[in-house]
Amino acid sequence: MVDRISRRSALGAGAVSAAALGLAACGGSGGDTVEAPPESSEELSGSIVMWIYPLSDSASAESYAPFVESFKEKYPNVEVEIVQQPWANREEQLTTAISGGNAPDVVYFNPDFVPRFAEEDLLVSLDDLREDWDSAFVPASLEAMTYEDTLYAAPVLMQASQAFANQRILDEIGMEAPTTWDELRAVGEAAKEKDYYLLEYSGDITLNHSYYMYLWQAGGNVLTEDLSAAAFNSAEGLEALEFIKEIVDNGWAPTEPISVTLPFEQTDMAQGKVVYSMGSNIGQVREILEDPLTVVPPMTHAEQVAKGSVGALSIFNTTGSPEAAAAWVHHLTEPDFIEFVASEFTYYPPRTDVTGVHDDDEQVAEFEQYLDVVNAGIIHAQAREIIDVMKPEIQAVLLQGKDPQAALDTMESAVNELLERG
Repeated sequence: MVDRISRRSALGAGAVSAAALGLAACGGSGGDTVEAPPESSEELSGSIVMWIYPLSDSASAESYAPFVESFKEKYPNVEVEIVQQPWANREEQLTTAISGGNAPDVVYFNPDFVPRFAEEDLLVSLDDLREDWDSAFVPASLEAMTYEDTLYAAPVLMQASQAFANQRILDEIGMEAPTTWDELRAVGEAAKEKDYYLLEYSGDITLNHSYYMYLWQAGGNVLTEDLSAAAFNSAEGLEALEFIKEIVDNGWAPTEPISVTLPFEQTDMAQGKVVYSMGSNIGQVREILEDPLTVVPPMTHAEQVAKGSVGALSIFNTTGSPEAAAAWVHHLTEPDFIEFVASEFTYYPPRTDVTGVHDDDEQVAEFEQYLDVVNAGIIHAQAREIIDVMKPEIQAVLLQGKDPQAALDTMESAVNELLERG
């Protein structure tokens, strides 16, 4: 379901120059860059559409109305429309919109979207949008949105999904919350004896939050260091896949989430039947699950890795209002919006000058220390295509009994062929 908010006003007759406010030639992939806007301007005019996605179950396009209002106070002759799109099929939606000439001006991206659209020369460089990128933003948030030395998306949130356990179930089975793979095995056995699940393996979502997590914890990598070939068909990759298969084969995880993405309220976790989560937005979980939750450190095997990502805003160079789009993105990277997103939707701020957001929530505040062990995924133009060719093979291992090594061999061939085609 598409959710939208529109704020319309008459456009001003005057227009500021592109050299002063907006699009100028640069050495980036698409040859376009935006510069910092004036603090306010009645001359700046245009019409922009931003596509955002649900940052929480409670989020809607209306959530951002106060920031449209404050933007209009500075730029009264710019029209802003916010469209909240569903997460499902978002890449296909974007591709269709671009090919049909209906791309949004501004779009919310996660790191693995940036390389693909940058490679297609569709994004505007944001290197010169702000003077305080290096002084006011967490370096990791900028690195995640940088491709070939160009910043293509402006960070508005950082996500380190809290690892936690259902304390009620732990008390019932007489176990401590797991923090290692061996401890997961022990808790899985104890939970099964009481008709609970250890965890849920979501096989229909991005591998950044499923198989890759286990691969990275085992010490493996998705691609080689130069990103030219698959690296997951390794001892670490096999150990990770066999461990997930062990969890499923032993009945420690429900099978439905392996192939179907359920609304959270319909999951076994929400029903109080799952002991452990390797990473979820605990603030949103607590809105539905009444059981007490205990936050634990990120899972460790050979490496400690936390689930997470960065959310950011990109500008398509197909926009008809580049100066207005630049002003809007600049507005949404100011401290007040960053603080709003972090506090309202339980994320972490990418700005170093926005502090104390979660001081009143010990569980969320506690996990902020693990931002440095978050792996947001590979930064590669074909990252999502790689995921698409790997997911069915992993599902075949978990649901159809395919041999893990055979699946890795098949995935390696498919990924290398994909990379060779470019």
